Amino acid sequence: MTSRVDWYDDPDAPAVNSLVPAAAVYVEHERRVLLIQRSDNGKWSMPGGTMEYGESLAQCAVREALEETGVRVTCNGVVGVFTDPLHRIQYKDGEVRQEFAVVYRAAYVAGEPTSSPESPRVQWVPRDDVLSLELDRSQRLRLEWALSHVETAWIDAH
Repeated sequence: MTSRVDWYDDPDAPAVNSLVPAAAVYVEHERRVLLIQRSDNGKWSMPGGTMEYGESLAQCAVREALEETGVRVTCNGVVGVFTDPLHRIQYKDGEVRQEFAVVYRAAYVAGEPTSSPESPRVQWVPRDDVLSLELDRSQRLRLEWALSHVETAWIDAH
């Protein structure tokens, strides 16, 4: 098993034992979208991760983007809130997570894509090529929504 397995509507999926808030950022700059290739499953994803004590979800999104990509962003809207109890994430340590994620629209501030232990590949992907990448089902749905609704994102993400 890789360090992460995503299950979807599978009767063989292990029972959920954790519920975790997460945030991600949809960053589009010069018709390119900032994406990472995850080290835990090899698939492409928007930068993001789980909230830590003492931070807001928007602060989580900004922190995770910087940690995973080397790029500084600022949140300027909410693309969507995503939750699906049929989606389960299993980790090697025994955690089986049901996640809910807020995807923020974010603006590029500074920095160059830089790999990290969580994201061995970080790239500005041409907007038209995003959905041709290997994506987990949940990321595909979130990116499809973001690509088609980013202009109507809710304003005031703080």
